[in-house]
Amino acid sequence: MHTMQIILSALILLILFGLINLMMNYNSRRDGEPVVPLRKKLWLIPLLSAFIIIPLELFAMLYARWFPISDPSGSGEILAYDGQGVWLGFSLTILIGFLIFEGILHPLVITLLRLLLRKDTSIYVKQAVTVVTDTVLLYIASLIVPGIPVGGWLQALLIALFFHLIEWILIGVQTWVHQRKRARAEST
Repeated sequence: MHTMQIILSALILLILFGLINLMMNYNSRRDGEPVVPLRKKLWLIPLLSAFIIIPLELFAMLYARWFPISDPSGSGEILAYDGQGVWLGFSLTILIGFLIFEGILHPLVITLLRLLLRKDTSIYVKQAVTVVTDTVLLYIASLIVPGIPVGGWLQALLIALFFHLIEWILIGVQTWVHQRKRARAEST
């Protein structure tokens, strides 16, 4: 692994840890509960990050198997900056894409949808619009940046659906945790 890859990987992980910490603090304030103690955050944040990173790594391996990845440098990696090393591996590229799409683009698309329709839409319409938007943006990005290994609409749709699958899993886990909290509160 190249030094630049290690630095970028550490930076992306720090961003992911920071976003999960912000999400935990926001949920605690929203629900009127005390902030999660630091000792609990020390094991909970890496565990929650693993729920994102492990499926991304598995998806990157399956994607590379289904759709052969080519790169301009011939080094077996993508987004090469020279023939010796690369800046980003495929799985790190997918993780960055996930953070950008979930953190910036999805809220922006949903806000624009609300502005255009002048009312709130169902969750299914929001999900369909964000899947289509993600697919189009991934395909356009692959045309602009030659190192992104998306060869067609099917591959762009597959990556977009995978981003949404991870989002749906995280929403399901969050719903399950809230149901358990309510059940415990009602039983006491």
